[in-house]
Amino acid sequence: MSTKAESVLAEFNALPPEDQREVSDFIIRQLTGCLTRSAPRRTIADIAGKYHACPDAEAKRHDRSFAEAVA
Repeated sequence: MSTKAESVLAEFNALPPEDQREVSDFIIRQLTGCLTRSAPRRTIADIAGKYHACPDAEAKRHDRSFAEAVA
């Protein structure tokens, strides 16, 4: 750990418990805010655009012959 980090940690430990809690809560809010902002939200269009229909040629022939037999 760097000397600067150690000095900040020593100052933090010297604080009363209420102030330590306040600083901890602030740091956690900042860190979780950064995490949620950095992750882009996926839209339905992004998800749906990933999947493409892949028609089966055999199924098309079967459907065509069924339609001709019924007609």
